[in-house]
Amino acid sequence: MKSFRNVELPPPKSGGQHLLLGVCRISTERQNEMSLGDQLALYDEWAKKEYPDGYEMEEISSRDSGEALDRAEFLDVTERIESGRYDCVVTEDLGRIARRIHAVLLCEAGEDSRTRIVAINDRVDTFVSGWKQNAMFASMRHESYNEDTSFRIRRSLKGRFATGKLPLRLIAGYESDGPGCLEENCHKKPEAIAIYDEWFDRLDRGQSFAQIADWLNEIQFPVGPNVRKADWNGTLVGQVTRNPLLKGLRIRNKLVSERNNRTGRRKSVKADDDKIQEREVPHLAFIEPTRYDRILRKVKERNSKYVNGIAKANNSLTGRTRKDTRWPAQQLRCGICGRNFVLGGHGRKDRMMCDGARRYQCWNAMTIDRPDLAMAIADRVRREIVELPEFDANWEEQLRIEASRLSCSKATKLEQLQKDRDKKIREVENLAKAIANGSSSEALFRLLSETESRVRLLTDACQETESQMQETIVIPTADQIREICDSTFLNLAVESREFGDVMREVVSDLFVLPYRLIDGGHIEPRCRFTLNLSFLDEIQMPNDVSQLQTSCHVDLTKSPQRVEFMSRVTSLRRNGMSFRNIAAELGITMPAAQYAAKLQRLMDSLAITDPWAPVRTEADAIVYFKRLKNPRHQFKPMKGFTPRFPEDTDSQ
Repeated sequence: MKSFRNVELPPPKSGGQHLLLGVCRISTERQNEMSLGDQLALYDEWAKKEYPDGYEMEEISSRDSGEALDRAEFLDVTERIESGRYDCVVTEDLGRIARRIHAVLLCEAGEDSRTRIVAINDRVDTFVSGWKQNAMFASMRHESYNEDTSFRIRRSLKGRFATGKLPLRLIAGYESDGPGCLEENCHKKPEAIAIYDEWFDRLDRGQSFAQIADWLNEIQFPVGPNVRKADWNGTLVGQVTRNPLLKGLRIRNKLVSERNNRTGRRKSVKADDDKIQEREVPHLAFIEPTRYDRILRKVKERNSKYVNGIAKANNSLTGRTRKDTRWPAQQLRCGICGRNFVLGGHGRKDRMMCDGARRYQCWNAMTIDRPDLAMAIADRVRREIVELPEFDANWEEQLRIEASRLSCSKATKLEQLQKDRDKKIREVENLAKAIANGSSSEALFRLLSETESRVRLLTDACQETESQMQETIVIPTADQIREICDSTFLNLAVESREFGDVMREVVSDLFVLPYRLIDGGHIEPRCRFTLNLSFLDEIQMPNDVSQLQTSCHVDLTKSPQRVEFMSRVTSLRRNGMSFRNIAAELGITMPAAQYAAKLQRLMDSLAITDPWAPVRTEADAIVYFKRLKNPRHQFKPMKGFTPRFPEDTDSQ
């Protein structure tokens, strides 16, 4: 049988009607879906003329880039052609199969399986001699169309950007009062000016993106247009912070697409410097450019030690946890061996115990309830601040002395920084001259880059020191401190991340130590820590004022009856009352009253006022901690660590 083109057609492979396969494709989801139907209609019209005796047509339709070779539809077409089941595969042009040379290879595969391949518009028919030349030219033309279209689009966008006609992608704090979000129609929201100023102040003080996100959600600052999230989070804050539009600069083409020739898929890669476009838009700047660059470099340096939230050095969690650990985990330490107290003591998730004791390397094997400990320390911190004797005079005097010392040293520090910066600038100039004169050593280029980086760091240090010299020192009153202290510790939930963040600022050197009553009994914990009085963000002070610190002791011991009633029993005994009557008066048993009096007599004989004594040796603890009798136990404190009992510090 011959077709209307006088092509000799073999009989149907299936023995019945000719089996045809129609291949349709559109590039993206945004293209009109009716185009696929139009392509099928074209195939039917062609097939009626080519196969007048009848045919059956199957179809494969896809929406994807013609460059992609890992498309399921392309792989399906390849498999069907190689199977040899079909009499003919028809398509509008070879670009519908693939805009690559692989379309020609697919035609050759059809030739091997005796499957006719027809591209109507490209005039390719593998049953007609000379088809390869047509197929190769057509394939080359389809691929060049991609490059031509891409070049035309890039040229248009480049020209529009240079003239300010390329629409902006607005972020939080901006709005447009005209069509298209063009530069001339966009402006800053007045209420966002103070928010961005505080935003970058917080970054400068060392707050994380997550902390700033919490603050923005608290003040209900809108996330801005083009954002699907309802609330701020650390990732979104980081994205907005790094947008140079905040300093009045538009940057385009930092990333360009690059095709992977094996799959045909494109990926974004960093563009060469000569392809990056910049355009200044000072009327849209929230932050002064030098301040913006300095703070961004500071943030980058601060975060450089982290990889996916984990510190690089030895995969350590120092200063950061894999998740928001409930306070005081990651901060509470054993006062005997120096190791951390960890959650899960004795198999209970909210109990904490020394990690050394868990490994049989410390004899301080007591456990502590974490929520109770957190509340007790928070209450003690609040009372320590509120009840500090001569608080106003001490605070003001120490702060004024510190501020006076700093103001005298800042000028000297700034002068030295400027000298170091100028020296490095001269080194950069000398290195640049050497390179310009023909020296192309790789070591020379590396040294130039390192020196330029050092110049930037010194410049940032100079700017930061100058800004600190201009700061106004506000001496807080005791009433201010007490008001903020109460709102901080009474309004935050112990389980919240905010509570943990505050407590890590307030408390340092947090140790748990074992104590026991002088007449024997259970070993109970006491806590020693340092209270930092300059933790409150609401009190504006110089960034590098040394923290005013106070050493505090928190008694976590649970007093038995003989301790609780000791003073009252002693008082009643001095009035001549019998133990039987004292017991009836206080509502306790007569032996309890006798034990209380005995404890007081023992304290009087030792000339002490505190019935609790520190447990200093393993021999004293082994009676109570049976764990120490395990053959695996061997006391190994951390290298260089000595017990931190408050009595030792007080005696010094």
